[in-house]
Amino acid sequence: MAEEKKGITVKIDAALHAEIRQFIEQNGMTMADFVSQALYNELHPKIQPQEVKNMGPTRTMAFQMPEDMFQRLKDYLHRHGITQKEFVLGLVEAEIRRDEELINAQNAAKLDETAVDISDDEFEDEAEDFDNEESEDEDEELDDEESEDEDEEFDNDESEGEDEELDDEDEELDDEESEVEDEAFSMAM
Repeated sequence: MAEEKKGITVKIDAALHAEIRQFIEQNGMTMADFVSQALYNELHPKIQPQEVKNMGPTRTMAFQMPEDMFQRLKDYLHRHGITQKEFVLGLVEAEIRRDEELINAQNAAKLDETAVDISDDEFEDEAEDFDNEESEDEDEELDDEESEDEDEEFDNDESEGEDEELDDEDEELDDEESEVEDEAFSMAM
């Protein structure tokens, strides 16, 4: 369903009418398009008038522009009821604010990346600590096993030493028995 349309009829100066006719022909517009756009722009300005009071120290900015653009700017300013100064300051302020927001967004993204990198580093450090703890546990287990092996070797060495001592004692007893037998044999003869 098409939007309902209403008409507006106004009387304007002939010179302004001629200027509007020339503009709409150059831009391929209809009078309805032009009036609708002008009214919309007037009701919803792209650049909000800036309060320019209490600016503190000021600097002068001067630049040149083509005549036809200057005329279009004057028309725009007249339609919106703002001064050249308010218009330019509004454009500058809007662009600087947009740029600052972009920079802040980029810095926030970098901080997020840094936080992720730090998290990764912390994870790696924790993993390394965990590996070191496991390594220490393994070292302790190896030390315990080596200690047990040494204890067994010590026990084996003691046992072997005791066996040798017993063997030596057995040999001494055998020698003594042999001497006793030899003496008994000598006496018996």
